[in-house]
Amino acid sequence: WEEHGRSRGDTLQGVMACDKLQIQVCDGVQPGEKIMLLDGFLNAETAFRFADLVRQQQPATLVMDMSLVPSIDSSGLGVLIGIYVSFEKSARRLFLVGVNDRILEVFRTCKVDDVFTRCPTVADAEQALATPPAEASVPSA
Repeated sequence: WEEHGRSRGDTLQGVMACDKLQIQVCDGVQPGEKIMLLDGFLNAETAFRFADLVRQQQPATLVMDMSLVPSIDSSGLGVLIGIYVSFEKSARRLFLVGVNDRILEVFRTCKVDDVFTRCPTVADAEQALATPPAEASVPSA
């Protein structure tokens, strides 16, 4: 967790262990911000339990660290799009962090590569949150 910008003193708000996906949730730097560290596969076996956890959290801003997610399938993509739509409808912010080339290729193939706000690191996402929207320039991962 320390390698992802969090110290041992950070409060772990929730952990979900699925067969192939572990999720750690902690408070971010900004008020109303949650950071989710996903570790494993976002697929048909894990996607819907993951979506339930996101719905339970209801953060104003969610920074989803996907740097430990090797791949997603259509169920995982569908859940990500559903989360995005829910956040947009309720004027909340969603950042995807550390998305690898394999997942980006799924986004491109499905023509959703420009839908999500992506950042290389959690620190970059938090910097974008701290910058007023007119000045924010979020680097793509």
